[in-house]
Amino acid sequence: MDHTNLYRDAFENASSGKAIMTLDGQWFKVNKALSIITGYSKEELEHSAFDIVSHPDDLNKTTSLFNTPSDITDKLVIDQRFVHKNGKVLWVSLHIIMLEMGQTSYYHVDIFDISLKLKKEKELNELNHMHQLILDSINEGIFGLNPDGTIVFWNRASENMLGCKQDDMIGRRIQEVILKLKGDKDAVTSPFLQAVENGGTLQVREDQFSRKDGQQFDVEYTINPIYENAQYKGTVVIFRDVTELKKSQEYMQNSEKLSLVGQMAAGIAHEIRNPLTSLKGFLQLIQSGESAKQIYYSIMSEEFSRIEIILNELLLLAKPQVKHLEKHDLNQILTQVKSILEPQCIIENVQIVTDLNGPVFVKCDENELKQVFINLIKNGIDAMPKGGEITIRSSMEDGDAIVEVIDQGKGISEDKLAKLGQPFYTTKEKGTGLGLMVTYGIIENLGGHVQVRSELNSGTTFQITLPIPS
Repeated sequence: MDHTNLYRDAFENASSGKAIMTLDGQWFKVNKALSIITGYSKEELEHSAFDIVSHPDDLNKTTSLFNTPSDITDKLVIDQRFVHKNGKVLWVSLHIIMLEMGQTSYYHVDIFDISLKLKKEKELNELNHMHQLILDSINEGIFGLNPDGTIVFWNRASENMLGCKQDDMIGRRIQEVILKLKGDKDAVTSPFLQAVENGGTLQVREDQFSRKDGQQFDVEYTINPIYENAQYKGTVVIFRDVTELKKSQEYMQNSEKLSLVGQMAAGIAHEIRNPLTSLKGFLQLIQSGESAKQIYYSIMSEEFSRIEIILNELLLLAKPQVKHLEKHDLNQILTQVKSILEPQCIIENVQIVTDLNGPVFVKCDENELKQVFINLIKNGIDAMPKGGEITIRSSMEDGDAIVEVIDQGKGISEDKLAKLGQPFYTTKEKGTGLGLMVTYGIIENLGGHVQVRSELNSGTTFQITLPIPS
């Protein structure tokens, strides 16, 4: 086999540009592909200087190569611009090795047109830059993770809220970051990490993150996996600072509590006045020297206890409380709420009927949940100006606790049902709409939801669904 002819054919018919150059920068031999790349014929190129196709501003990249005797031991790669015969500028990659032909040394050069590749890289970089600008313009903190939990992007809001620069976070493993970020003591049991590592979804309405300086702030966040063709590609975490939102919600809840206290004042006064009247009468009997004083003492003690219960419940409702999420018996809370509102029900000619099945334990703040049911029962009382019956039912269904508050009022039209819970939207003449908004917010923060069914002139049912803790 003639190896010389084989090499010559391979050289001439290669898909990439090929050339043999003298050490001083002359095109000695070129193939057809290089002629196509540059627009010059083989005859025009061969025995011409390298300068014929090199961009003037890039000549310095090869100056040392052609002006100084070179001894290249490995492949040398140079990316530079060529000028096509028609004047068009294109980018090429020169792959240069030494070639010994007898006693003479040459450069063997492979020339690849990389203009399209660089154009696509530029477009991709511009697209990535645009995506980063979009991410940086969003107020929510956003960071992305690849399948092994390495942080691959980190937007400006994340920098501002957490005090951690993007350059410091890119490339770090979320497993290293999470213990400081969330204060989780054990990475293995962290729901955050479990969602990331298993490609799962997680939505948390109430949690805390820590800034770089250790200061904690209230957040809500979601973890969403990214899938492509059923293959897990990574995870996006979106979070926002809800510190001010929580302050606003607490302010509205306290305002609503004060409003409820004011509305119940007449009923409370009526309920306290009755035992006070009894106490006054018994004291007069004792002063007059009547016998059987012991039975008077017993009745008086019961009446004092009744006053104490009413006042304690009233203070518990009105006084700002530190929020404690603990397991409480839902039926016990409903029974206490019924006791609080019975004085007003008597005045309004309303009867509260309970159908409580249980006990049913839920994780909640007891005072907040009391406020929810007081709001709903008060709305039922207001919906029945001529009196009527309010039914409170509790049950368990599919791992959830269900409470229904049913009135016999005038009902709510369908167009108004959709607006319930919106700020300052109310169906009552002197209402503010804040009561239901606070109610919806409390239930949603506990992972539950509120459903409303109503029929005009037949009444309304508010159904509260809350998760039962495992």
